Amino acid sequence: MKPNTDHRSPVALIVSILLFASCFLLLSANAADNQYAAGDRLLSSGKYEEAANWYLNFTKEHAGDSKLMPGAYIKLGESLEKMSDIINTRAERVCFRSGSKLRGTPCMQAYAAKLNATYGPGSFEYSEALVIIQYTGAHYNKVADEFPKSGLAAKSAYLRLSKNLVGRPDQVLSGIKVFTDKYKSGEWGRKGRLLWARMNEDIWWIHRKWSWVLYNWSISPEELIVKAEPYRQEALRSFEDIIKKDGGTAEGKAAKKEYELLKVYKDDGRLYGIVNESDISGTKAIPGIK
Repeated sequence: MKPNTDHRSPVALIVSILLFASCFLLLSANAADNQYAAGDRLLSSGKYEEAANWYLNFTKEHAGDSKLMPGAYIKLGESLEKMSDIINTRAERVCFRSGSKLRGTPCMQAYAAKLNATYGPGSFEYSEALVIIQYTGAHYNKVADEFPKSGLAAKSAYLRLSKNLVGRPDQVLSGIKVFTDKYKSGEWGRKGRLLWARMNEDIWWIHRKWSWVLYNWSISPEELIVKAEPYRQEALRSFEDIIKKDGGTAEGKAAKKEYELLKVYKDDGRLYGIVNESDISGTKAIPGIK
C-alpha cells in the first residue's frame, strides 16, 4: 500500500475550500459589475437619461435573471432619481411656458404618464402640492418584492424607504421602524438606525423652526418645548447606541458628529424627510434642504 504523503491537516483543507469559495463569489460579483460597465460609465459621467435607457434595455434583455436583475433595477432607479432636474425642466417648459392647449396639473399628470409608459407603471407621479414630477422608487420595490433573497434586497429596501419619508411623524417613524426590525445588522441595518436617529432630530428641529407646519400656529412656545424634547432625547439615545456598537464605521463616525451637535441643541444643517402634521389646507411646506 502506497503511504499517504499528504500531510495537510483537516483545518488547512477547510481553509483552502473557504478561500476558493470566497474567490469564486468575488469573481461572480465582479462579473456582474462588468455587465453594467457601459451603463455605469454613463451614470458616473452625468449622462443620466442615457444611463437610464441603457439600464432599461438591460432589464429587458436579462428579464428573470436573479443575479443580474437586482443590480440593474437599482441602477435604473438611481438613474431615474438623478433625472429629476432634467424631467422637471422639460415638463415645466411644456406645461407652463409653451402654447400647449393642455397646461398646468393635467399637463404635468400627462407628462408623468408618458414617462411611466417608457420606464414602467408607477415609476413617476406628479405632486400637485410640490409642483414637481417625482420618481417613486418603483424599481427598488421590484428588487425587494421579486428578489427578496438577493444580497441587494436590504439596499433596495433602504432606497425605497428613503423615497417615503413624507408625512406625519408617527407615519414616517413607523416606516423606519419596520425597516430596522427587519434589517438589524450590516451596512444597511446601520444606515437604518442612523436614519431613525436623524428623523427624530428632524422632528425636533421642525418643532423649533417650522412649528406652524405641524400645528398651524395653534400651540404655545412652552408646549412646543414639551412636545419636541422627547424626539431630541430619542435621537441622542439612538446616536449613542450607534457610536457604542459601530463607532468605527462610516455610520458610527457620522453619529458621533451629530450627537455632539445635538447635545448642545444644534443640528447638522440637513433635513432627511418632510414631516407634516397639519390638517389645515395650505399649511404644507418644505423646509430648505441644504
